[in-house]
Amino acid sequence: MRPWPLLLLALALPVQATGSAPATWSGTWEATASNGALTVPFHFELQNGAHGLVGRFFNGSDPVPSDAARVEGNHLVLRYDAFDRVLDLQAADDGTLSGTYTASTGSTKAAPWKIVAHRAQASARPDDGAPNIDGLWILPAESKKKNEYAWRLITHQDFGKLSASILRVGGDTGALTGIWKDGQWSLSNFSGTRAAVASIRPAHDSNGYDTLDVTLSDAHGGTAHYTAYRPDTARKLGLPDAADLTTHTGVRDPDEPFAFGFKDLDGRLVSNTDARFRGKVVLVDVSGSWCPNCHDEAPFLDALYRKYHARGLEIVTVDFEDAEEYADPARLRAFVARYKPPFPVLLAGTTDQVAEKLPQAVNLDSWPTTFFIARDGRVEHVHTGFSAPATGDFHAAIESEFESQIEALLVHKAP
Repeated sequence: MRPWPLLLLALALPVQATGSAPATWSGTWEATASNGALTVPFHFELQNGAHGLVGRFFNGSDPVPSDAARVEGNHLVLRYDAFDRVLDLQAADDGTLSGTYTASTGSTKAAPWKIVAHRAQASARPDDGAPNIDGLWILPAESKKKNEYAWRLITHQDFGKLSASILRVGGDTGALTGIWKDGQWSLSNFSGTRAAVASIRPAHDSNGYDTLDVTLSDAHGGTAHYTAYRPDTARKLGLPDAADLTTHTGVRDPDEPFAFGFKDLDGRLVSNTDARFRGKVVLVDVSGSWCPNCHDEAPFLDALYRKYHARGLEIVTVDFEDAEEYADPARLRAFVARYKPPFPVLLAGTTDQVAEKLPQAVNLDSWPTTFFIARDGRVEHVHTGFSAPATGDFHAAIESEFESQIEALLVHKAP
C-alpha cells in the first residue's frame, strides 16, 4: 500500500498584481473542467504566501506550478507558458469561481475548458468493502504503435482510495486518482497537460479468472472499454504482453555513428561531430514540448546530467513540434525556461519529419525516446517512452536502467 496521493490542481507562482489578492481566493476548492466532450472533477487550492498568491496543479503528488499570475480585484489570470495555456478565473459574489483554461496563443488545436469551482467541503469518504486490486495488470488494447498489443495498468490502493496509471509505449497517463464508490473506482486527472476520466470495476471472465472492467475517457471525447488481467492469467490465456520498452525502437545499422545536426533556439548549429561530443557518452533525447511525458522526463534528465557530466556524459534534446509551434516555438522556449536544461535543446522539425530528420532510427514513433550513444558514436541502447513516478516500480526500474547503461558506457575509454 502507498500513501493516498490527492488529485489536486493548485496554482503556485509569483504574482504580478495591481493589488493584494482578495480573501475570496484563499482556500481549497472543488472544481470541474468541461470542454463539451468530457467533464473532469478535480480539486485545487489557493493560498496567500510570503510573495503573494500561491498554488499549483498536481499530477498525483507531483506539483506542476504555473509561470506567472495577475490579480485584479475579483479577476485572476494564471499563465502556464510551457503548456501554452492560461487559466482565467472570476470570483462571483456568491463565492464561486468560474472561467476558462485555454491556449494562450489562440491555437485552434487546444479546445477551451470551462472551469467551475466552489469551496471544498469535507472530502468524500469511500464506501467500505473495496476489493484488493493493488498491483500490476495487463490490459490488451489495439494500438496505433507498431508491435504494441497491450498496456500495463498499475494500481496503488489504500483501502478505498486508488491511484492508477496506464503505461504505454510512449509513457504513462499520469496518476488517475479517486475512491471506491457504488461498486467501482471513479478516477480522474486534470493537471495542465492531461485530462482524463476512468472507472474500474472488478469482474470475472468466463473461466472464473479475476479481471477488471476499465473505461477510459479522454479530452477529445473518446471513450474506450478494456478488460485487464493479472499477468499470470494473461499468460495462461495466451494474451499479448505489453511491449518491451528497450526493444521497440532501434537503429538501421548499429555500426554506423548516430548523426544529428540541428539549430538551437538561438540559431546555433549543434552537431554530433562537435568537439563537445567527441569521445563522450551521449544521450540523444527525442522530445516535444507538447508531450506530457517529455515534461515528466525533463527533471530526470537534468539530474542524470548533473550526476554524470563530469565523468564524460553529454545530453542533447532533439525536439519535434507541430507545424504551428515549429514556425514560432514560443512553447518550446517556455519549456526551456521552466526546466532550465543544462544541455542543448535543438529544434529539429515537425513531428511528421522525424523519419526524414533521423533516418538511422527504426520504428521511432513515440515521444520521448532516448538513444544511448557510446564514446565511438554508435548506439548501444534505446529506451522508448518515460515511466513517471505514477508508475511506481516501473519508474524505479527506468532510473536503474538509465544509470546502469550510462555507467557501463562510461567505463570504456574514448577511442
